[in-house]
Amino acid sequence: VEQHGVVDGIYRLSGVSSNIQRLRQEFESERCPDLHRDIYLQDIHCVSSLCKAYCRELPNPLLTYQLYHKFADAVAIQMEEARLVKIKEVLKELPVPHYR
Repeated sequence: VEQHGVVDGIYRLSGVSSNIQRLRQEFESERCPDLHRDIYLQDIHCVSSLCKAYCRELPNPLLTYQLYHKFADAVAIQMEEARLVKIKEVLKELPVPHYR
């Protein structure tokens, strides 16, 4: 996505719905979609949109409901160095698949 798109705002802008659905179908059919096809390169936002949709639809978010308050407390720390240390500590508590 970052290699083929304008990075500023690329994750904020939505792709064309039909392209997002086409890409979703390719993934769901267990094929490995060719993200270098013109249709996806011309609408790189469909790739980032599908990625965001995948994360939204997970039964338990990547940063897990169980660790939500710890992450919220960590990002609220004012000192940047201390904030990063705390975030890394909380990340280590994630279940292995979420951490990967």
